[in-house]
Amino acid sequence: MTQKQKNLVFLVICFVLVFAIYSQSLFGSFVFDDRAIVEHQLLFENLNNLPMVLSMGHWTQETGLYRPVVLISYVFNYSLFGSDAWSFHLINLILYALTGYLLFLLIKKVFPKRKLLAYLTPLLFLVLPIHTEAVANIIGRAEILALFFSLLAFLEVVKKKTNLWKIAFWLILALASKETAIAAFPIILLLLFIKHAKFVWYRMLYMIIPLILSASVYFTARFLVLGQYFFSNNATLTENPLKFVCSWERIATSLKILVMYVKKSFWPFQLCSDYSYNQIPIVTNFFNLETLIGLAIFLFLIITTIIFLGRMPVLALGSAFFLFGFLPVSNLIFPIGTIAGERLMFFPSVGLCLYLAQALIFLRRIKPRKLFRLISIVLTVVLLCFYAGKSFARNFDWSTEKALFISAGQCASNSVLSRSNLGTVYYFEGKYDKAEQEFLDANQIYDKYSKAINNLGLVYWKKGEYEKAKQEYFRAIKNWPPYEGVYENLALLCLSQGEIEQARKWLSFGFGSKQAADNYLNNYLIR
Repeated sequence: MTQKQKNLVFLVICFVLVFAIYSQSLFGSFVFDDRAIVEHQLLFENLNNLPMVLSMGHWTQETGLYRPVVLISYVFNYSLFGSDAWSFHLINLILYALTGYLLFLLIKKVFPKRKLLAYLTPLLFLVLPIHTEAVANIIGRAEILALFFSLLAFLEVVKKKTNLWKIAFWLILALASKETAIAAFPIILLLLFIKHAKFVWYRMLYMIIPLILSASVYFTARFLVLGQYFFSNNATLTENPLKFVCSWERIATSLKILVMYVKKSFWPFQLCSDYSYNQIPIVTNFFNLETLIGLAIFLFLIITTIIFLGRMPVLALGSAFFLFGFLPVSNLIFPIGTIAGERLMFFPSVGLCLYLAQALIFLRRIKPRKLFRLISIVLTVVLLCFYAGKSFARNFDWSTEKALFISAGQCASNSVLSRSNLGTVYYFEGKYDKAEQEFLDANQIYDKYSKAINNLGLVYWKKGEYEKAKQEYFRAIKNWPPYEGVYENLALLCLSQGEIEQARKWLSFGFGSKQAADNYLNNYLIR
């Protein structure tokens, strides 16, 4: 076969592998955070709204996020395929397979004599179970697109004749997919050193142009759209408690989380969709084993990125991918929107796959070579099958919201969010005693989570304990941020007891307008 034919065959392998593992997700629905896509359907279903999509934050300005490429991809999803979830999952799978193929092309270009490395690394990457959150969850598309466009930029960088405009274009798209693509900037400089060592300083000065251009375009657009929220995020204590602790505790906890990420990447057990408060307790003593191991890993990544550059560039690139991919999502430099999430390992995991592939290849060189080559082959096949099987099984957890909430309730039993979500599963099944217990357990973890308090009020209402329900609603209103639907729920409870004026009062608070409250009441009374 010609080289083009070999590349085409590997592309087909990437697609077959991805669809064999993740085809179940095509039958899944919009779950959890995906619901924001459904809530914005009127915006996304019309191509004429593209200018509006370009000029909006990621859902709201207050999030402090600007990811227009992801939102535009949703517009084309709706326009081409309609509102069903299958098409959104389909695009995720296609992008994932293409990302694996681009990784294959990159390694072939950077290390032309390391063909086995070029084949093995993307295969490991595509089967890695920690990726299921990014692939099977529709909003994980941001992670995929950020790496996808970064790889396109890297491929342009390692060409003999680079096109600066193309590099800048791909980097803008990567940053506009997710902010973590900032990791691509130092990796580009590292790739220049590996690929063009003889003219590295000249090329680095030359490469500053697209780096500055892409960063200027993205951050200018980000400032114009987000304004005062340019550097902020609206994460609550539930989503990221590290935002509310001192720097020392934040760094110590983040290093502990680094150990968890590495462990779950290689040993994919107890994968979980939720790490919110208080699933990961804050580390108050820096000198504990997990934090110290995390510090050792972090220092190892920094040192090996530098010292392996000349001797073992594959491992230097692996360290760089993980280090620079991890830093923006680590909470080490500044708190982000979440304390932890397996989807955040999508970009950094390229580095881990390079290390793992290199280790499997190294086995082949140990004497006696026939024996260790056989061991290497068996171990590679076992790993690929094991990871693919775990990814396939994990994929089912994301098929429906019920499956996801039950799974999270099992793996994140100390999370107020997971216990509250599990309570909603029981609530909609009419198992009110079980639902009440889950909401009470959620309150034990954190007694100011408004959604759990509101839902406990709903349970008491269903059980006919109206005064208890009112007390929970009042408690939900006092907490910050208040649950959006609590005023309406309180008003409906009042209406069920014939207290029309009280209902009008709470609706006025909820809608911020007496006219809106009156319209709601009129429609309710007509029904």
